[in-house]
Amino acid sequence: MAKTNRGKSYALEQKYDLGQFVKFLPGDRSKRDIFKGKHFNVVVICLDDGYEIQPHYEPYDVFFYVVSGRGIFTAGEKQWSAEMGSMVFAPDGARGIKCLEKMTILGIQEPH
Repeated sequence: MAKTNRGKSYALEQKYDLGQFVKFLPGDRSKRDIFKGKHFNVVVICLDDGYEIQPHYEPYDVFFYVVSGRGIFTAGEKQWSAEMGSMVFAPDGARGIKCLEKMTILGIQEPH
């Protein structure tokens, strides 16, 4: 995925198929890294019906895009209902997700 050139890491041009990263686990969640770069990381999070990631502290910003399903996002003291096509920005700090209907989420994160 990354190539080294004189001690620097950089990403090569590449096409990704989101479907190859989607994996649902009954009653659970899965998180798969798609890309780790110098300026951002991309992950796919799959949550089964009713699964909840309790609010917890994360030391990096993340921008979520709901590919499918619906749920409730918490960031700091705020909450939003989100469904397919919704986008939520969560700065570093407390955040969580409660899945109401099987969700696939794309996360674009600060590198960490």
